[in-house]
Amino acid sequence: MGIDLIGWLPQFPGSCKVNITVRVVQRAVSAGLHLPMEGRIFRLIRAFATAGAMTLLGCASLFTTVAFAGDAEEEFLLVIAAPSIGDTEDDPLFADVFQNIVDFDVAYANSVLGHDQIRIVVDEATRPFFEGRVPDEILVDAELPHIWMRDYTTINPFNPVQFRYTAASFEGDQAEADYMQDGFSRFINNFGLSFEKTDYVLDGGNIVDNYAGRVVTTDRFLEDNDLSEEEGRAVLRQLLGAQEVAILPPDDDILAHSDGMVMFTEENTIIVNRYPEPLRSEILDELQTAFPGIEIVEIEAALDWDDKEGGACGINVNATVTGDYIYMPHFGDGVSDRALETIRAHTTKTVIPVPANKVCDLGGSVRCLTWQLSGPTAVRLLSAMSE
Repeated sequence: MGIDLIGWLPQFPGSCKVNITVRVVQRAVSAGLHLPMEGRIFRLIRAFATAGAMTLLGCASLFTTVAFAGDAEEEFLLVIAAPSIGDTEDDPLFADVFQNIVDFDVAYANSVLGHDQIRIVVDEATRPFFEGRVPDEILVDAELPHIWMRDYTTINPFNPVQFRYTAASFEGDQAEADYMQDGFSRFINNFGLSFEKTDYVLDGGNIVDNYAGRVVTTDRFLEDNDLSEEEGRAVLRQLLGAQEVAILPPDDDILAHSDGMVMFTEENTIIVNRYPEPLRSEILDELQTAFPGIEIVEIEAALDWDDKEGGACGINVNATVTGDYIYMPHFGDGVSDRALETIRAHTTKTVIPVPANKVCDLGGSVRCLTWQLSGPTAVRLLSAMSE
């Protein structure tokens, strides 16, 4: 197959290297991994190396770990943070939307069950609102800063990196953003995890990638970090292992996130909102320049681009994309039906609609509310959560 797996392995005795290489390839083939196999096997090997599995395990136990991981290599762990009933006591606006968020979380979790792994992080007082509506085993007793997990957690589910949370949601108060992110750090530390950190400022919602070297962000990343385009691309290549980086003009002036603008359905296919000119041409030109040969598919978004006001209703591209599934926000309208049909026509993944009307007015939907992990880190977190 022309795959040099040996070059990706740490310094093991030669016989151990060959054994691992051959058995991983055999296991991958028997597990039915589809092309491009090279990229998937490389990701699997590199993920285990990053997690330290290859340096800590002996040859025999290493083979067992890597081989059986091949069966679940495409399964993701999705984590969502439940709203806290305690926050409704002194916030009447939040009290008005609390039950809507719970209802969305329940519908989302039940959409994922049987496809990928999902966990709902919920505090003790709020847990009764979920009991009987989702399986008890997916409820994790813990606390998180707030529901928008995408932004303050990590980027890159295979090799997670924690950027510094931006202050865009806190009227420029960086101390408040740091305080919120510290809550996430305490959460993962309680489960025995830690991630690579960087001082560069970036919300998770401002990175969209295809998990194969292509990354999309907006000009906001450059502005927040006082970087030129060349410098910004270099930073993301280094920290995320990206090969190609597109930097788009944002479609709003508040959060300026790319995950409300585009989504990858395949490594070489990207779905884009159909924007008015001149923004449309600027976005398409950047995508075509940054990603030579990319297939660009435009879809309608059911909103007024001149009066967006931070809402996410009508934006179907804010979807959670995993190895085999796409969980697409659906708003119960014909536009969503057409988007669903178009996306299904441009992917080999199974596309599952998730009703998002109850949360989209808050400024985000499916992807915004989701933290994603895959590989050994996901396995470790699942194990810790079950203890």
